[in-house]
Amino acid sequence: MIRYRHFISFIAAASLSAFMAQGALAQSNGKAMPTNNPRAYLAVSNGTSATLGDTMKLSRTSAHFSLLKGQMILRYSDVWKSGSDTEFGGDVYQVLNADKFFSLNKGKNGFCDKPVRWITIKNSENTLGEGTIRLGMLSIDDWRKYNPNALGACSADSFQLK
Repeated sequence: MIRYRHFISFIAAASLSAFMAQGALAQSNGKAMPTNNPRAYLAVSNGTSATLGDTMKLSRTSAHFSLLKGQMILRYSDVWKSGSDTEFGGDVYQVLNADKFFSLNKGKNGFCDKPVRWITIKNSENTLGEGTIRLGMLSIDDWRKYNPNALGACSADSFQLK
Protein backbone atom coordinates (compact mmCIF):
# COMPACT_ATOMS: atom_id res chain seq x y z
CA MET A 1 0.00 0.00 0.00
CA ILE A 2 2.88 2.36 0.81
CA ARG A 3 4.47 1.75 -2.61
CA TYR A 4 1.15 2.48 -4.30
CA ARG A 5 0.91 5.85 -2.47
CA HIS A 6 4.47 6.71 -3.43
CA PHE A 7 3.69 5.78 -7.02
CA ILE A 8 0.55 7.98 -7.03
CA SER A 9 2.49 10.85 -5.42
CA PHE A 10 5.23 10.45 -8.02
CA ILE A 11 2.71 10.53 -10.90
CA ALA A 12 0.98 13.59 -9.43
CA ALA A 13 4.31 15.41 -8.98
CA ALA A 14 5.43 14.52 -12.51
CA SER A 15 2.14 15.71 -13.97
CA LEU A 16 2.31 18.98 -12.05
CA SER A 17 5.92 19.54 -13.14
CA ALA A 18 5.05 18.93 -16.79
CA PHE A 19 2.08 21.29 -16.54
CA MET A 20 4.20 24.03 -14.93
CA ALA A 21 6.96 23.60 -17.51
CA GLN A 22 4.47 23.84 -20.37
CA GLY A 23 3.01 27.04 -18.89
CA ALA A 24 6.44 28.57 -18.49
CA LEU A 25 7.36 27.63 -22.05
CA ALA A 26 4.13 29.12 -23.43
CA GLN A 27 4.72 32.36 -21.54
CA SER A 28 8.30 32.69 -22.75
CA ASN A 29 7.27 31.99 -26.36
CA GLY A 30 4.58 34.65 -26.26
CA LYS A 31 6.55 37.62 -24.92
CA ALA A 32 6.37 39.58 -28.17
CA MET A 33 2.74 38.77 -28.97
CA PRO A 34 0.11 41.51 -28.58
CA THR A 35 -1.38 42.24 -25.18
CA ASN A 36 -4.51 44.11 -24.11
CA ASN A 37 -2.54 47.36 -23.97
CA PRO A 38 -0.79 48.83 -27.05
CA ARG A 39 2.96 48.28 -27.16
CA ALA A 40 5.55 49.76 -29.52
CA TYR A 41 7.42 47.60 -32.04
CA LEU A 42 10.29 48.59 -34.33
CA ALA A 43 10.29 47.57 -38.00
CA VAL A 44 13.10 45.10 -38.76
CA SER A 45 12.20 43.94 -42.29
CA ASN A 46 13.83 45.59 -45.31
CA GLY A 47 11.49 48.17 -46.81
CA THR A 48 8.98 48.23 -43.95
CA SER A 49 10.13 51.66 -42.80
CA ALA A 50 9.29 53.08 -46.25
CA THR A 51 5.79 51.54 -46.47
CA LEU A 52 4.47 51.32 -42.90
CA GLY A 53 6.99 53.35 -40.92
CA ASP A 54 9.65 52.71 -38.32
CA THR A 55 7.19 52.04 -35.50
CA MET A 56 4.01 50.05 -35.01
CA LYS A 57 1.78 50.25 -31.95
CA LEU A 58 -0.06 46.96 -31.54
CA SER A 59 -2.57 45.49 -29.11
CA ARG A 60 -5.16 42.73 -29.34
CA THR A 61 -7.68 45.34 -30.52
CA SER A 62 -5.72 47.83 -32.65
CA ALA A 63 -2.72 48.38 -34.90
CA HIS A 64 -1.21 51.76 -35.77
CA PHE A 65 1.71 52.32 -38.15
CA SER A 66 3.80 55.50 -37.92
CA LEU A 67 3.60 56.35 -41.65
CA LEU A 68 -0.12 55.64 -42.04
CA LYS A 69 -3.16 57.59 -40.92
CA GLY A 70 -5.65 56.19 -38.42
CA GLN A 71 -5.51 52.76 -36.88
CA MET A 72 -6.81 49.31 -37.70
CA ILE A 73 -9.52 48.16 -35.31
CA LEU A 74 -8.98 44.45 -34.70
CA ARG A 75 -11.06 41.51 -33.51
CA TYR A 76 -9.48 38.15 -32.77
CA SER A 77 -10.68 35.39 -35.11
CA ASP A 78 -8.69 32.17 -34.70
CA VAL A 79 -5.27 30.52 -34.84
CA TRP A 80 -3.88 29.71 -38.27
CA LYS A 81 -1.62 26.69 -38.21
CA SER A 82 0.28 27.54 -41.36
CA GLY A 83 2.67 24.62 -41.43
CA SER A 84 5.72 25.56 -43.46
CA ASP A 85 4.41 28.97 -44.60
CA THR A 86 6.90 31.43 -43.11
CA GLU A 87 5.01 34.58 -44.14
CA PHE A 88 1.55 34.04 -42.68
CA GLY A 89 0.14 32.18 -39.72
CA GLY A 90 -0.33 32.44 -35.99
CA ASP A 91 -3.11 34.51 -34.47
CA VAL A 92 -5.59 35.89 -37.00
CA TYR A 93 -7.40 39.18 -36.49
CA GLN A 94 -10.17 40.66 -38.58
CA VAL A 95 -9.75 44.34 -39.48
CA LEU A 96 -13.17 45.75 -38.60
CA ASN A 97 -12.58 49.13 -40.28
CA ALA A 98 -10.78 47.78 -43.37
CA ASP A 99 -12.46 50.05 -45.92
CA LYS A 100 -12.10 53.21 -43.82
CA PHE A 101 -8.44 52.51 -43.00
CA PHE A 102 -7.73 51.81 -46.67
CA SER A 103 -9.40 55.05 -47.82
CA LEU A 104 -7.18 57.03 -45.42
CA ASN A 105 -4.00 55.41 -46.80
CA LYS A 106 -4.71 54.44 -50.42
CA GLY A 107 -1.67 54.92 -52.65
CA LYS A 108 0.62 55.79 -49.74
CA ASN A 109 4.23 54.66 -50.01
CA GLY A 110 3.34 51.33 -51.61
CA PHE A 111 0.75 50.38 -49.00
CA CYS A 112 -1.62 47.61 -50.10
CA ASP A 113 -3.67 48.13 -53.27
CA LYS A 114 -6.82 46.70 -51.65
CA PRO A 115 -8.26 46.97 -48.13
CA VAL A 116 -6.53 44.74 -45.59
CA ARG A 117 -9.28 42.50 -44.20
CA TRP A 118 -7.13 40.25 -41.99
CA ILE A 119 -3.80 40.45 -40.23
CA THR A 120 -1.84 37.47 -38.97
CA ILE A 121 0.59 37.73 -36.09
CA LYS A 122 3.14 35.00 -35.59
CA ASN A 123 5.76 34.74 -32.87
CA SER A 124 9.16 34.77 -34.61
CA GLU A 125 11.44 34.66 -31.59
CA ASN A 126 12.82 31.25 -32.57
CA THR A 127 13.92 32.46 -36.01
CA LEU A 128 14.47 36.23 -35.76
CA GLY A 129 15.45 36.73 -32.13
CA GLU A 130 13.91 37.76 -28.85
CA GLY A 131 10.87 40.00 -29.00
CA THR A 132 10.11 39.55 -32.72
CA ILE A 133 6.85 38.89 -34.50
CA ARG A 134 5.85 38.45 -38.14
CA LEU A 135 2.79 40.46 -39.17
CA GLY A 136 1.01 39.46 -42.38
CA MET A 137 -1.71 41.40 -44.19
CA LEU A 138 -4.38 39.73 -46.31
CA SER A 139 -6.90 41.45 -48.56
CA ILE A 140 -9.08 38.39 -49.25
CA ASP A 141 -12.58 38.02 -47.82
CA ASP A 142 -11.88 34.74 -46.00
CA TRP A 143 -8.39 34.09 -44.61
CA ARG A 144 -9.11 30.35 -44.52
CA LYS A 145 -9.14 30.36 -48.33
CA TYR A 146 -5.68 31.88 -48.67
CA ASN A 147 -3.56 30.24 -51.34
CA PRO A 148 0.09 31.30 -51.71
CA ASN A 149 -0.22 30.83 -55.50
CA ALA A 150 -3.13 33.29 -55.84
CA LEU A 151 -3.74 36.96 -55.11
CA GLY A 152 -4.81 37.99 -51.64
CA ALA A 153 -1.62 38.63 -49.70
CA CYS A 154 -0.59 42.24 -49.29
CA SER A 155 2.53 42.20 -47.14
CA ALA A 156 4.45 40.37 -44.47
CA ASP A 157 6.77 42.31 -42.21
CA SER A 158 8.82 41.62 -39.10
CA PHE A 159 8.80 43.79 -36.00
CA GLN A 160 10.66 43.72 -32.71
CA LEU A 161 9.19 44.73 -29.37
CA LYS A 162 10.70 48.05 -28.28
